[in-house]
Amino acid sequence: MSQSNSLKVLLLPFPNFDTLDLYAPIEVLGKGAAIGGLEITFDIAAIAQPTLSAEKVPVSPNLSISQAMQQLDQYEIVVQPGAGIPEVEKYLENPAQLGLSPSSVKEHLQLLLTFSQMTTPSPRGCKRVFLSICTGALVAGLAGVFSNMIVTTHYAGLKKLRDYCSMAGVGTVVEPDIGDGGYEGYSNAQQQSWRWVTVDRPQFGARVISSGGISCGLDASLFLVSELEVWKDGQREKIGVAKAHRCARIMEYAWRWA
Repeated sequence: MSQSNSLKVLLLPFPNFDTLDLYAPIEVLGKGAAIGGLEITFDIAAIAQPTLSAEKVPVSPNLSISQAMQQLDQYEIVVQPGAGIPEVEKYLENPAQLGLSPSSVKEHLQLLLTFSQMTTPSPRGCKRVFLSICTGALVAGLAGVFSNMIVTTHYAGLKKLRDYCSMAGVGTVVEPDIGDGGYEGYSNAQQQSWRWVTVDRPQFGARVISSGGISCGLDASLFLVSELEVWKDGQREKIGVAKAHRCARIMEYAWRWA
């Protein structure tokens, strides 16, 4: 174990991903880490080269899924962005429509499951964290990441998340229960203010944080910043909520607590 304040983050976009789903955690973790005294390196792994977002922004991954899998133990944080629900379904259920092989998608799912089940600490001796953004939870759900956990996703994807978790054979409780979407569902989600959910079960693997739709990824990432640990004088201490709020102020963003 190295008492280092350098850590690696892996992000896994897929075709037609939502741009903010990818860049919100990059923005927040990058700024928050600097404020807290950490140095973060980001890797992006995907099947398609380049990978085009729903907003037509091309991203050039620096790793294949296979390469990321080979060095998975190097990462302290893995982030799964989402996409529109039809695009998630296409990627998971009919990848050939996107020119992708089903075996490549299965490898992506296996990577998520493998990381989530890691009980060993990160290379610098800290807790590993899996973060799903928006409908990235659907990908994680089908992978079997959410076994017997309370999790959330975009309000319109809750039913599909239940379906995918059932297909994966895991007993998952999805909160909040706000129906199948629409204005009423959105209103109820706002009333309950479930912007993200965190589950920490170290005996089973990595800490799991699932965020609600799109902008919730900013809130969940700020929470993650507050929980990250920094080595100081031979001891680990959390960056803390105050510095996470400072990050939000620099971004001129009104951080909404879960």
